[in-house]
Amino acid sequence: MQNSKLTPANIVILVAGFVVLIASFLPFYKVSLPDLLGGDRNFNAWNSDIFLLGVATIVVLCGVVMATAVALTAFANTNLPDRVLGFTWDQVHLALGFQATIMMVLFLVRDKSGLDFGIGFFLMLIAAVGLLVGAIMRQRESAPTGY
Repeated sequence: MQNSKLTPANIVILVAGFVVLIASFLPFYKVSLPDLLGGDRNFNAWNSDIFLLGVATIVVLCGVVMATAVALTAFANTNLPDRVLGFTWDQVHLALGFQATIMMVLFLVRDKSGLDFGIGFFLMLIAAVGLLVGAIMRQRESAPTGY
């Protein structure tokens, strides 16, 4: 991983990772029901009633892994191995950021079965895009400048 200097790309990843974690506890989906049926219901990314647990939480885990790796090197002066399973940390960040973004975009096109998106969904979507942007910025920061 890069030295412990906190670069703009790493700041973007830290903020996006924090936002995706906090947003996961806010309403991801919401449904308005008559009072007779219990009134309005909200479901966050950790809710297993509508099978979000395990699907939406993958996005959260991607963000947490990315932010934790950045935080460990920037604030705890931890030296992480140069490669993980043969991939550089920049490649790991790019794969996780891409995975998070694609999953959130797919939630947009999926049939919601009468559910509406909550504020947690929109914040997670923005944060997932932020993770991908931060990962791309990292790639560009570490790329050689001359050709």
